[in-house]
Amino acid sequence: MPPYIYQILHVTGIIMLFMGYGALLARSLANSDNAAVRKLGSITSGIGLLLILIAGFAMISKLGHSFTEPWLIVKMVIWLALGGVIVLINRKPALAKPLWWSILGLGILAAAMVYFVRFQG
Repeated sequence: MPPYIYQILHVTGIIMLFMGYGALLARSLANSDNAAVRKLGSITSGIGLLLILIAGFAMISKLGHSFTEPWLIVKMVIWLALGGVIVLINRKPALAKPLWWSILGLGILAAAMVYFVRFQG
């Protein structure tokens, strides 16, 4: 498959992850116990994380990058952090506002790793 297919899947996963977390955080900020929103947000973010991982590794292989490049290691750590955030969202609703900004910051850092670091080298 051409690399742009993996890039589309990767970006789709990112969109799904942020949509899912946005729904879960909005639920927490509204002090809601809506189980349907929790289920939809959890499923959407989980599928998004999976798409990010699979398409990301496929792109790395297809484009010939080494898995030990520093920008890739940072992105993998960000992926792990984003994967663990759902626990805090669901168990600590009081942290919703700081998590909102932290998730945004992690997304910005991940984008910076690609557009500033990868293309500089």
